[in-house]
Amino acid sequence: MNFNSIITLLLFTSFGVVASDRSEDIDNINKLISESIRYSYKVNSIQQEIFSSEQLYDAAKYYYVPSATISSEVKQKFDRPGHPSTPLTDFSLTLEANLKLWSNTTDDDNKSSYYKLQSDKYRYNAAILDVYKTINSNLIKIELSRQLLFKSNEYKNQMGQLILKMEKGANTGVLKKSDRLFADVTMKKFEESIYNAQSKVEGYKNEINNVTSRNLYNDGYKIPNSYVDKHLNLSDEMFEINNVIKNNFDISSRKYQIDSDKYAVEATNENFLVEIVTKHEINENELSNKKGSDNTPIDGYTYDSDGNSYIGLKLTFTGLNFGSFKNKESEKHLLTKKMIDTDEFIHQKYVDLKTYEQQYYLVRDRVDNIGVQIELTKKVIVQLMKEIGVDESNALDLFRNISSLSDLESSQLLAEIELLDIVMNVKQLNADIPRDYVIK
Repeated sequence: MNFNSIITLLLFTSFGVVASDRSEDIDNINKLISESIRYSYKVNSIQQEIFSSEQLYDAAKYYYVPSATISSEVKQKFDRPGHPSTPLTDFSLTLEANLKLWSNTTDDDNKSSYYKLQSDKYRYNAAILDVYKTINSNLIKIELSRQLLFKSNEYKNQMGQLILKMEKGANTGVLKKSDRLFADVTMKKFEESIYNAQSKVEGYKNEINNVTSRNLYNDGYKIPNSYVDKHLNLSDEMFEINNVIKNNFDISSRKYQIDSDKYAVEATNENFLVEIVTKHEINENELSNKKGSDNTPIDGYTYDSDGNSYIGLKLTFTGLNFGSFKNKESEKHLLTKKMIDTDEFIHQKYVDLKTYEQQYYLVRDRVDNIGVQIELTKKVIVQLMKEIGVDESNALDLFRNISSLSDLESSQLLAEIELLDIVMNVKQLNADIPRDYVIK
């Protein structure tokens, strides 16, 4: 193999890391995301809060479902001095029920519970989005790091072949000791890139597996280049604050929570209540002290023997309650505080969005600039190979440029990861996630 063949292999074959756009690869990604969402600690925790809010909403919506109480009592009566008689036993069964027809807070309670449920659902979606972002970003970082890992290994192998050829070649000039030492340094740099990339990959895997109690990541996952490119680019609409306010899950959750609190404040004092109330009593008497018309103990069942059973309409009006009034005023101030906090939260998102916008274009230009440097460095290396063949240059210049190429590849990876983080943050602000993953 001649020098030009070696350098061609070094420059081009090592860049042939192309992940195919196989449908099964996308299916594997979707499966990993779905399983991570399913077993996520955070998602499952908030899901329980949704279940809790659903119960409270049902209670407020079906306020007219009656409440009933059944109580029983057994009385055993014994002889007393001066009153000898057969022991008597009374058994009574009492049913009391209340059916709420209306109050001045029923509508407010209903709306407060409804908006609280909606708020929890958006928090649930925000948790899902956070899992989606974590899995996606780390999968892409693994793929980008693997590409650098592949290139660094190829650089190292081809560099070794290049050194051997230069040492043996008759027309390449003398490979000075200093040149060889620098070549060894360059080889160590390739090894450093390999170790660093391997360490980063393990860290990204750990981020994925930490989402759940299960180690869901599989080393067999392949990420198509089109999938990577999709998550390194943003449309201009993503930087519109109105779109963020409209779509952001956290903002929507806060807004619904404020609506819930507004109605909860109004429902603080129940001043007027309309109910249907009823009470029924049944007694079972065995030689009891209850007498019949012939003045003998009654043996059997008696309904409403004391005339205390009834069914009726109950109206309750609560007048001035200073403590309840002050409690309501206190809740109003806390509500105002939440509204101020939400305004601040939206402002922070606006500042973040504008910062991300500036960073996105700057980092993207940096990635492109490094890409241009890489291509120019490749051309320099090719030219140096030609010049070495006619003794117009020395090996040190060649090794320096190969070393520079390795540095540029590492810099490009860092810039791409920085760009990816920015893109993912902006997508999270816009709640950019396939709707199959979230609840409506």
